[in-house]
Amino acid sequence: MTSRRGTLVEDGARELLRLHGYTVEVIPPGFNKKYPPAHLVATLPTGETRFIRIRKLSHLPSTADIIMAKCSLDLAQFRKHLARHTHETGFHYEIWIYSLTHGFRCFEILRDSIREIPKLTFYGPGMSRAGGVA
Repeated sequence: MTSRRGTLVEDGARELLRLHGYTVEVIPPGFNKKYPPAHLVATLPTGETRFIRIRKLSHLPSTADIIMAKCSLDLAQFRKHLARHTHETGFHYEIWIYSLTHGFRCFEILRDSIREIPKLTFYGPGMSRAGGVA
């Protein structure tokens, strides 16, 4: 992502993933057809790998139908990669939609459908939502 705002959104996603135990790799700009169209690759020590594409859709609601309409090229590329790597059990292909009002909404790309997945939060089990200092 090249714009300043895009970099801030990407940094927020990386930090969010790191808080949840993922090792995050940023994919440099450019297209290599061996890889899915991801901005980030997040990996857990257990071997789970998430290929994440980040999109900003600030004026539209984030639903599976909107994802299918606005991200059709990304979906096609993810599904092509998914078809080539069916033997890989820990791969997850995701599109994260960012809006100022709702933050991130996350969708997993499956072979023939899209499903919303629970979003990660900045609040872990020992963190307070109130903020401030005690």
